[in-house]
Amino acid sequence: MDTVRSSAAARRRDSQEGLRMIQEEVVDVQEEGMMRVEAQRVKTAMGRLSRLQADAIRLAYFGGFSHSEVAKLLDIPVGTAKTRIRDGMIVLRDSLGVTS
Repeated sequence: MDTVRSSAAARRRDSQEGLRMIQEEVVDVQEEGMMRVEAQRVKTAMGRLSRLQADAIRLAYFGGFSHSEVAKLLDIPVGTAKTRIRDGMIVLRDSLGVTS
């Protein structure tokens, strides 16, 4: 009797684990698809920026550099770096349909 119960319990555990793994994989595939769509939207929006704005935003947001570091890397005044980033973010916001 113990062997039968043990076997039945093992099958239930295996079934539950298998279902959980399938559900996780479905969520991961769905999330990956959504991330790809969003990445394409951002790429398209970045294409609407001027080269100067795009360079500043790539450094600041994708590179993680501060305004002063962006200014040094681009050899421009800090105020100019801030303006390019701000103006570029406005274009991105409008292109992506983000509301405040």
